[in-house]
Amino acid sequence: MIGGLVSGGTILGTGAFSSVEANRTVSVKTADDLNAFLELNALAKTDRNGDFTGRSSSAGSIVRFDIPGVFGGESDAEGVGLDSTYEFHDLLKIVNQGTQSVQVTSNYTGDAFTELALVNDDGIVNEELSVGESVTVGVLINTGNSSTGDFDETLTIVASNPD
Repeated sequence: MIGGLVSGGTILGTGAFSSVEANRTVSVKTADDLNAFLELNALAKTDRNGDFTGRSSSAGSIVRFDIPGVFGGESDAEGVGLDSTYEFHDLLKIVNQGTQSVQVTSNYTGDAFTELALVNDDGIVNEELSVGESVTVGVLINTGNSSTGDFDETLTIVASNPD
């Protein structure tokens, strides 16, 4: 007799993989700061004589801060003082034009100053913005042990998921 035993069995796999590489098309449209998902709108500030200070502006399509300002309203000032903390309020309006709430903060990783941050009347900005909401901010500069001179520093404006 020739016979055999047939047994039913199932082999289960985990579907796990170590790596995958897949090319996909990504379509991205860029916009200037006024029309981005996170709108950054430089606010015109005037000095006590009504002259524009130029502390915040849209150089091309990107917002920038200049302390002291670049217009005649601050022609006597040469800069912020050493070992001092300054707050310049109402320089920028940030609007959430996206589709979900965001938490707005700032990040400074430079070494010219002890601290550089977005600030408003409540202190260092850590503000949740729902869709369509806005916050008006300025800049805090703590010069600490800086030296005199001209500095081009980067302040990163962060909008992240508030969860």
